[in-house]
Amino acid sequence: MYWLEVRVGTWTTSTIRDCSYFYINARLEKNDNEAFSIVFSLSGASKTEHFVAREEELAQIDQVLRSGDGRQAVTIHGLGGIGKTQLAIAYAVRHRADFSAIFWFNIKDRDSVKQSFARAARRIATDYPSSGLGGLDEEEDLDKVVGAVKRWLDQPKNTRWLMVFDNYDNPKLPGVTNPTVVDIYRFLPEAYHGSVLITTRLSAVKLGYQIPIQKLSNLDDGLRIISHSSGRNITAEGNFSIALSGEERC
Repeated sequence: MYWLEVRVGTWTTSTIRDCSYFYINARLEKNDNEAFSIVFSLSGASKTEHFVAREEELAQIDQVLRSGDGRQAVTIHGLGGIGKTQLAIAYAVRHRADFSAIFWFNIKDRDSVKQSFARAARRIATDYPSSGLGGLDEEEDLDKVVGAVKRWLDQPKNTRWLMVFDNYDNPKLPGVTNPTVVDIYRFLPEAYHGSVLITTRLSAVKLGYQIPIQKLSNLDDGLRIISHSSGRNITAEGNFSIALSGEERC
């Protein structure tokens, strides 16, 4: 009884009520996030062994995607083969703990992106059988699968997901009449929350914050790429040594 009287004497009723409120809401927020957590996977992504992280661009992506309210989007664009896909993979791997779920979509054409949605549906169904996504017939109608995944992402408390759309190189743009173009808006959830990361060769894709990817200007980064691919330890001073396996040294 004495301990209770000391606590009440030290903490006002208002203070106790406020602390209880924040504690309960923090627990509820944690439970909400956990309710939509999906085991991390980048199925469908092509990863290279020798990617040199672009720290400046990675920091830019993270600053945009995890700031402000509502949906945040970043489009990274640059020449083919310059490392856009690997940059998106590096970001997803590095920040996988910051999102409740990360889904990878190959959006080079309509069929590819729909197949990516089918993979996403299987992952959701595996972790959450009650989602109803496991009962969808992919062979019958992939559009229904796309819709079901979007509705799952639309749920009001499911706000911490990341969708990565890779190879958006045939986009629907004003004045383009090509019937094979892909309209990315058909594949985005209706609810204005979550994060979206897009890679494309085209600077005309203006969805969210744009980050142009240029050739590596840092000499050390370039030398690291050459070292990895050649098996030689090349330095900025022009010296190099050949890395040999145990059998090659004999």
